[in-house]
Amino acid sequence: MNEQVQAINKHIDLEDGFQLVYQPPKEFVRYHSIYHGQKYADYYFRRSPETLIELASIFDCGYFIMKDEITIGGVFLKPNFMSDLFVVPPYNDYEGLVQKLLNYLKKVSNTEEKITIREVVEEQVPTYEQYGCQINEVNDWMIRPTEPLKVILPEGYLSKPVSHEDIEDIASLLVKAYKANPAYKQIGTKEDYIPHVKEFLDDHKNNKIMDECSRVIVDQSTNHIVGVCLHMEFEEYPLIMSLVVDPEHQHRGIGRYLLTHSINVSGKEYPATRLSVLKDNYAIKLYENLGFIRNKSLTDMYL
Repeated sequence: MNEQVQAINKHIDLEDGFQLVYQPPKEFVRYHSIYHGQKYADYYFRRSPETLIELASIFDCGYFIMKDEITIGGVFLKPNFMSDLFVVPPYNDYEGLVQKLLNYLKKVSNTEEKITIREVVEEQVPTYEQYGCQINEVNDWMIRPTEPLKVILPEGYLSKPVSHEDIEDIASLLVKAYKANPAYKQIGTKEDYIPHVKEFLDDHKNNKIMDECSRVIVDQSTNHIVGVCLHMEFEEYPLIMSLVVDPEHQHRGIGRYLLTHSINVSGKEYPATRLSVLKDNYAIKLYENLGFIRNKSLTDMYL
């Protein structure tokens, strides 16, 4: 939120004695880290206080939910957006808060655009569906230990580091691979994915291990990039930003090579590595075959 909106909306009356009271990021995180982060720890990987404050600062729309001057919950909320709703015991009417907040959002949001509800935990999805929310996508977070592994690059392919010269080719490959995978419902253009690739090169390539984990795979017969794996460090652990293989080159061991290579390299400094995958993505089978386990799912929804 900008300063003007914050000044107007520091106190929001939800009627029946309920209020939303804006909190600066550090104050909001004191409650959010316990009643959302700890309560739903089996959905997330651990989040450091620094990361939580950074997240709250980016959104800058954290509110405590007050009932008769008592804090009963909290939420990130602004027009067309809601995330991370939690309740504070002994209050337990989560369903009632969802209804109140969605009614408020309908009043203040642009009705020509979707109202986005991010990262709804698995057990609460039916509550949001009851009030008209629809599922956009479901993500599973996965994790496994790192260790030295035998890494085999299929014949006919070259593995090399990611470079600035590869940006447009990688973005084109992402579009091609996502279009061929029915798990992806919303697919951007090449121009949409170019900043994603640049983020790796600008922010994460200077991490020696993340740079070494990240690779592009080149078909030696055409000199075209047919596979890519981009890594970042997130909360002191490796996280795969993107891993795709050209549909015409799948089932040849390229994806397995990219994963085993990253697990092997990550083991030099990290005890575990992680990724996020759409729930219906057929790649989950490969990940599980390589020892990744799934946390509970997180769902992005919309009105």
